[in-house]
Amino acid sequence: MDLYAVIHREIESRSERAIPFARYMELALYHPVYGYYMSDKPKVGKDGDFFTSASVHPVFGETLADVVADMWRISQMQAPVLVEIGGGTGRQCCNILDRLQQEAPDLYQAMKVILIETSPYHRKLQEEALSAHDVPKHWYSSLAEAADKQSIEGVILSNEWLDAFPVHIVEKSARGWQEVWVSSQESGFGEEKGAVTPALAAFLEEQDWKLPNGMRIEINLGMEQAARDVARLLNRGFVVTIDYGDRQEDLYHPSRKNGTLMCYYRHQAHDNPFAHPGEEDITAHVNFSAWGDFGEREGLKEIAYLRQDKFLIRSGLLHKAVAHQDRDPFTSVAMKRNRAIQQLIDPAGLGGRFRVMVQSKAIENHTGLRFLEEVWR
Repeated sequence: MDLYAVIHREIESRSERAIPFARYMELALYHPVYGYYMSDKPKVGKDGDFFTSASVHPVFGETLADVVADMWRISQMQAPVLVEIGGGTGRQCCNILDRLQQEAPDLYQAMKVILIETSPYHRKLQEEALSAHDVPKHWYSSLAEAADKQSIEGVILSNEWLDAFPVHIVEKSARGWQEVWVSSQESGFGEEKGAVTPALAAFLEEQDWKLPNGMRIEINLGMEQAARDVARLLNRGFVVTIDYGDRQEDLYHPSRKNGTLMCYYRHQAHDNPFAHPGEEDITAHVNFSAWGDFGEREGLKEIAYLRQDKFLIRSGLLHKAVAHQDRDPFTSVAMKRNRAIQQLIDPAGLGGRFRVMVQSKAIENHTGLRFLEEVWR
């Protein structure tokens, strides 16, 4: 049996002879045997399907390490914890630890690391990447599992985590909202429009969106529980969420009438999620308004929201550029570093596409918190 057979069998088992797109996306990405993220194949970098900021150069992780160290220090954490959710290969976490070991040895000696990773393949890569670091490390397969086991003081960090949640797709019509369902067709799988599932219908009833007919949007219902679990895990500290997305008014703008769903296959971007099920990444832009609102209900206070380029610059990225007199761009370490810095803050690329939201919990009226708010304003 393969993923096509698994999905086809589930479709045929339902009276509608179709499944909501969110279920299709869940199976395509997270089926325990055939799902894209669960498979033993490279996903990030030149041998994979896409690049991330962390894969561009260690300077990205170095900058995040400085931010984490500042947060720990200004809030006077005695036993700080770094939690990374969906860390992929472990490269970013390793770069952060390298920097902390070198520049903040006192914090490095006192800290521990928690990694939330669903994929056994990625967990293995993370264990290998972090093997040289002699700090307490613990893995959980889900955020809920981690929150059930403990409550920490520290920083919860994610980079391209929320965009990989399965999303429902709805389209506005003169008769109201219709949901996109997936059915089996001669060529494989295809979409059809049908009734809105109950949980999604309840969510839509709460909204006051005045969107034109024909407008298609993605809705991530899983973020509400994710925010709840983040708040359960974090007793005191900060949440740093980096992802591509927008505030709701920009995300659901008529200029995006076809939605934001994208697929990445061998570094080629396209919008057909049925082309390579289980062999490609499927993502949708993050609704940062919803993420902030869900967090607010759970005691997470939004203290910053800005583009990645501005966040990195205000966090000291440009100070990490290296002066040099090198001439060969292929062998120069300094030139490679400086090119990476330019790439990370390029407003037409990573710098402009990605957003950063910073939230705090139980650090209200703290002098250090006001300092951070001023830095990222």
